[in-house]
Amino acid sequence: MISSLLVGLGAGIGAYFRNVLTRLSRKIKIDFPVMTLLINILGSFILGYLTASVTDKKMLLFLGTGICGGFTTFGTFNMELSQLWFQRRFVSCLIYFSLTYVFGILGFIIGIHI
Repeated sequence: MISSLLVGLGAGIGAYFRNVLTRLSRKIKIDFPVMTLLINILGSFILGYLTASVTDKKMLLFLGTGICGGFTTFGTFNMELSQLWFQRRFVSCLIYFSLTYVFGILGFIIGIHI
């Protein structure tokens, strides 16, 4: 029960910070989902760091599963990816997909090694 509450609380905090950054990014007129890309890379990096450095399981649930899970966004990523596809912006779609996964994995690996 307490583990579920920790994850839920953390997810709310992570989603709040994602929303703040997303709202700030709307002031910048870029026709590419840069903020979601950066949020997912940063979240992957932080999760890698936490995985390597946090030994308390409940704290890792709160910080990793909760905050990082609420901060990063697979659903928004897929929605934006689909929008690029349906707009027939195939090169942007491929770039977004590739950058998200390549730098997400690299961010996680770098986080583990820091």
